[in-house]
Amino acid sequence: MANARELVLRSLHRIENEGAYSNRELTNLLAEKELASQDRGFVTELLLGVVQNKLWLDYVIGQFSNVKLKKLSPWIHGILRLGIYQILSMERVPDSAACNEMVKLAGKYSRGASRGFVNGVLRNVSRNKAGISYPKAIDESLSVRYSCPLWLTKKMMDQYGTETCEEILKASLCRFPVTVRVNPLKTNQTELLQVLQKEGISAELPEESSRYLVITGAINVNQSPSYGAGLYTLQNTSSMAAAAMLDAKEGERVLDLCAAPGGKTTYLGEEMQNQGEIIACDLHPHKIPLIQSGAKRLGIENVKAMVQDGTIYNPEWESGFDRVLADVPCSGIGVIHKKPDIKWKRQPEDISALCEIQQKILTNAERYVKQGGTLVYSTCTILEEENQMQTKWFLEAFPEFSLVEEKTLLTHQTGGSGFYIAKFLRGTK
Repeated sequence: MANARELVLRSLHRIENEGAYSNRELTNLLAEKELASQDRGFVTELLLGVVQNKLWLDYVIGQFSNVKLKKLSPWIHGILRLGIYQILSMERVPDSAACNEMVKLAGKYSRGASRGFVNGVLRNVSRNKAGISYPKAIDESLSVRYSCPLWLTKKMMDQYGTETCEEILKASLCRFPVTVRVNPLKTNQTELLQVLQKEGISAELPEESSRYLVITGAINVNQSPSYGAGLYTLQNTSSMAAAAMLDAKEGERVLDLCAAPGGKTTYLGEEMQNQGEIIACDLHPHKIPLIQSGAKRLGIENVKAMVQDGTIYNPEWESGFDRVLADVPCSGIGVIHKKPDIKWKRQPEDISALCEIQQKILTNAERYVKQGGTLVYSTCTILEEENQMQTKWFLEAFPEFSLVEEKTLLTHQTGGSGFYIAKFLRGTK
């Protein structure tokens, strides 16, 4: 039977060599029958920790291994990452235990002298923790220490400055509490808090909002009767802020142009008290049921979900909506604290391609807004090319719109995901 470390190793191998995503691997790992219940927290920390920090881990391997990274077998490479992360980042794991367990895995997943090689590297790291040296150049140092690709580190340094960039990178490696959005159609904040406590879910009231609760312990919605009953839904505070800025009113006609999986759509439905109409669109047909099932669970009846490519103009919608939300496809750099795969899969050339898509969507979105109507543009990235520069382009391209409000939300400041939100008003003249 595989132990917890071996199960994590297998998952890491699939992520690194087969294109698997860490969130799906973690979900599958936690459902693994071979995994003891007491190991769930351990494997979560170990899997996500290695995925988040692999650039730093490889840098350390390079200092202590006489074999170049490219020459290591995929299994031994993964075993060294696992071992070094335990030694340098998991204080409750004895170094000897980390070394011994990794040597066992080396014997199982490789041949020849691998056991001795792994043992030598890991024990050398253990003896010389304080002796690890880092690059002198500040951009390279931040890139290594916070395990962020150098191109992205430089981009954020240029935009935010060194100090703020470092705070952003620190936050990208942190775990932040889950937040659940209260469904005012069925309950209120105080009532939901009591219900969750009865279900054994620890939660707190935030000071700044009545729309959500902060979960302070573990939560499994599949085992929560109140979730099934539609009393709440999981949603990040920054995502809520984007929907809130649209300020949808009862009786209005609203378009959510890039809606799946439907979190912002259902927020709007709750705010509109089931009055009026929300058209929720997505490019992918298989995502439409996600929107529909979410609305049904929450008791929202004014949502019509349909397939529609946001980059293709729909003449039937010309000037037909009071409010339009364009939560566009983006690089996702604001959510790497939750989805670390993003920083490894994104490349610099992706940004310009995404900007083209965003402009196509905005070009259609503005045509759907009534005179005097509102358009909200939002992304879950913090890069100015996709945010402030797009707002500048939009105002120049469509001068009948004015900028009402603009927000950049940073994780280290809010505890929510990194987001950009811009609200435009179409003139009445």
